[in-house]
Amino acid sequence: MSLLKNLAAILISLSVANTSFAQICHNLYPYAEGVVYDNNGHDLKAFVKSNKQELQYRGGKINEYSSGNWGYLQVSTAKVPSLDKDGNMNFSESINATLALYKTKDGAEATWWTRQCGTQKGPLVDEKVDAQDRLDLPLVRSSEVMHDLEPKSFTLVEYYSDNYNQHDYDALLKNCLLVKNGTVKEVNDYKQIIAFYNAFLKKFTYVEDPLLENKSFITFLTANGNKYIGYFNVANSKLSGHLEAVNIMYEKDKDLLLDSIFKKLTGHVVYIYGDNTFGMDKNLFNYTLTHDTRLIQRSTATTKMFNDEK
Repeated sequence: MSLLKNLAAILISLSVANTSFAQICHNLYPYAEGVVYDNNGHDLKAFVKSNKQELQYRGGKINEYSSGNWGYLQVSTAKVPSLDKDGNMNFSESINATLALYKTKDGAEATWWTRQCGTQKGPLVDEKVDAQDRLDLPLVRSSEVMHDLEPKSFTLVEYYSDNYNQHDYDALLKNCLLVKNGTVKEVNDYKQIIAFYNAFLKKFTYVEDPLLENKSFITFLTANGNKYIGYFNVANSKLSGHLEAVNIMYEKDKDLLLDSIFKKLTGHVVYIYGDNTFGMDKNLFNYTLTHDTRLIQRSTATTKMFNDEK
């Protein structure tokens, strides 16, 4: 009898969830042509036009510095109309579309995707669109790009819009490092950034380890005199990180920066990795006094593996 009651409760909850979802979203799919070329300049065509040269230059350098072992994406977000059941555009129910440019080994490609109804974790939509000669880059399905990125050590994602879906990168990519456009001003910095995170990755016996799920990481590095902090969670058995430039003018800025970073971390054990914390040792210690967080400090010379400590 209890089994029947549980089953009935599940069916009721699913019915309520589906009803709620239907009330919120009437149109599942975006106007795909609008994503690619017909959205008044807020589309993939315009993104290719404005970014193609920079994509080739920065992506080429990243390919060179990593010997082809890192991937490089430039992404932006565009609002596009949804389509009702009759195929009519609905501008009042827009859907966020991710526009993406990918630097391949010998060239570059453009792609896009959305989630049904524009929800964070809805089913993926990346239907085929006949762009003909409207784009200056080949248009491919996003699944092809993700398949190409799968063997990469890291994928560096340079984003041009703060309105991005973090879940996409946690779910679709392997180890990734998100960087806001303009953070890395000197392209040569990528050489040292890539070397640093290749060494960081070697401190893991393997990332697909359940023991890592409660751990996060804050890394400190300097590239050509420029200071950076990278911070990572473990999501779907992969490293999901962000890189920020560090420009501290006042003492209070240290606490503000660290507070902002710790709010985005999911682990109760946080590793501090690097040889110079930019004068923030005291700030890090003070943070542990007021928060339920355990800090473990590791230099780049450590031979200890992150997997070994509980």
